[in-house]
Amino acid sequence: MPLGQRSRGYVSVSATNSEEIPDLRPLPPAHAPLVSRDPSNAVPFDMSILTISHKKGVNTLKALIVGGGISGLALAIMMDLANIEYEILEQYTGDEAGAGSALTLGPPVLRLLEQMGLLDQIEKVSIPVTGITVIDVECRRLGGFIGFGPERYGYPYRIMTRPAFYKILLDRVPKANLRRGKIVVDTLQNSNGVSCKCSDGSTYYGDIIVGADGAQSRTRERMYKQLAEQGKLPDADMEPSIYDHTSITGVSDVLDQTVYPLITDEKSDFQVIYNGTPRSFWYMPAPGNRIAWGLNGQLSTPKYGQSAFTDAHTAQRRDATLRRQLSHSSFSSQTPSLPQQNIYHDWLVPGPDFDDQFKDLLEARCAAGVGKVRDFLSHTPRESMSRVDLEERLYKTWYHSRIVLVGDACHPQLLVGGQGAIQGILDGVCLVNLLYDMEHNSPNEITKAFRKYHSKRSVIAKSSIDETNTIDKVFHDQGLVAGVMRRLIFNTAWNFNMGNDKFNSSRPQLSFLPFVEDRGSNKAKEQKISERLLRDSQP
Repeated sequence: MPLGQRSRGYVSVSATNSEEIPDLRPLPPAHAPLVSRDPSNAVPFDMSILTISHKKGVNTLKALIVGGGISGLALAIMMDLANIEYEILEQYTGDEAGAGSALTLGPPVLRLLEQMGLLDQIEKVSIPVTGITVIDVECRRLGGFIGFGPERYGYPYRIMTRPAFYKILLDRVPKANLRRGKIVVDTLQNSNGVSCKCSDGSTYYGDIIVGADGAQSRTRERMYKQLAEQGKLPDADMEPSIYDHTSITGVSDVLDQTVYPLITDEKSDFQVIYNGTPRSFWYMPAPGNRIAWGLNGQLSTPKYGQSAFTDAHTAQRRDATLRRQLSHSSFSSQTPSLPQQNIYHDWLVPGPDFDDQFKDLLEARCAAGVGKVRDFLSHTPRESMSRVDLEERLYKTWYHSRIVLVGDACHPQLLVGGQGAIQGILDGVCLVNLLYDMEHNSPNEITKAFRKYHSKRSVIAKSSIDETNTIDKVFHDQGLVAGVMRRLIFNTAWNFNMGNDKFNSSRPQLSFLPFVEDRGSNKAKEQKISERLLRDSQP
């Protein structure tokens, strides 16, 4: 049967009384499950009838994935390989979810992507990263690291443009499973299932909701609102967001290789300019004779966002604003909770204090060719440039009953560490393995799987955030302690390898598919095969 075209067998049994699970919000009659997979032919029916099976040994599941960015698409492909039915609800009508600068993928996900059958395509649109070189504004070397080759972990780090990776993932997802222009305005759940109501009046139904909708997650916002109303949301998750970092990124147009000879290299060296301020600049050759770059820094005055959830009136106003933005603009990188995010029409004026803040970095010599940093930035097109103010945060609550979060929706990270996409994909493989192994799809089994997912992934996510925070301090903190830390890290290869070994030792795969050979000299942590496969193999 073609990819994504499986049928779902429904078993009608008596429904579990919703009063047995008092913390679940009941579905109104208009949100009753549908008796057909085709919404145009489906009709609601009484909630006393259950359309999903809670019988032992039956694990038929449908997921509603909110968000069609990299984390959401990667999750969808893994669900397809696990024979889990899904629909993706993406707010944009085009490919805006894949917009952005460049990203780097490393051994923790490349082994998984090979298992998923995507590595060959990735290698065609990416180039290996050889290391990191830290320089000053005159291109004098301050330190660095070499040793990103495939020998140690089986794969090198690879750089590619974000749109290129997004397209690879998008091409693997059947068009029938991706619903574009779907702004989810409400999520409901009870012991029978879940529903997502969208701003255009459509409603989608399933067994679980996965919030893969980024740092400004609506799924998290509405889940937290429900928990807060019940007095079950931790105080830490009720705190408003604090945006104390900013990042401006882009990818240049095709550059003249006589002016920038390094862009033709088959490998890419990550150049970081450090100038003794709370700001830094990185750039590196990208596929197609281009340069990917980013300006990162700490905000002198932090910005405070709204709390983790908003009241209904605020949410409605925000959704109305977003609909206007989508209808009047062919492209926007804005997310509704952060009006300060922009893609700028003219890179010269992205903000009133931009040139003053980054003047030294913009005037720095360019190690990739002749001229200054400012020169190749001027060749960056509008659609590949963006500015975003950031927070780094590990939320305590990742799930509630049938709703679960992945990626930046539950652990947003600074861009300086390059971990956002990697950690979102790793969330997905952990979650899919646990869903695949469920004996049946009762509420208790789903909650059990979500609890295990949070237990496994929150520890690793915290470690990743801590590592990113250290990198941020190295490049942006001031004072004696920060100076000592920089000298130690910039010039101590063993320290770098220790940190890299810790980060790259976990190279998980889908437990129900044949494992890819571990080709690295530093072996990955041992992984068990699927419990369900073991159960099914028993006579």
